[in-house]
Amino acid sequence: MVNELTGWSEMKSLKLSRFLVAGLFFLLIVLLFTAHLIAEWFSIISVGKGLINTERLDIVVTVMIYICDVFAITAVLKLNKLLSNIAKNEVFIDENTRCLRIISWCIVFAGITFSVFSLWRYEFLFAAFFALFLGLVMRVLKNVFEKAVELKSENDFTI
Repeated sequence: MVNELTGWSEMKSLKLSRFLVAGLFFLLIVLLFTAHLIAEWFSIISVGKGLINTERLDIVVTVMIYICDVFAITAVLKLNKLLSNIAKNEVFIDENTRCLRIISWCIVFAGITFSVFSLWRYEFLFAAFFALFLGLVMRVLKNVFEKAVELKSENDFTI
């Protein structure tokens, strides 16, 4: 269906989403190779404190980036699978519910990772809060989606 005011179609929106997911995946791969540079930069500009003080904050931040990058890459791959299924008009299926579940857990685990690393810098508590909140929202959406899949399945059996 095309929006008459903007000319924007469902297919264009899906293509844009898939393009953005591919771009994000590329950036996450680049992050794997530049994590140490970002961590060095962060340790130079960081003025915050934490419960644990260390001379080598760059190593701590590099480890955190690698851990969170694994969660992010996993979530992006599942998001791509979800969009791929939607492109094939396979919306209310169990596989999409699994994708949403994995995405939500990846976000929650990233939030937990940020919480742990806030021991070195309290600034990571902000990232932890937002990640945990987003993880909670994704869990709720997964539950709603799961219920929709169940209702569709029941509806398919009654026809």
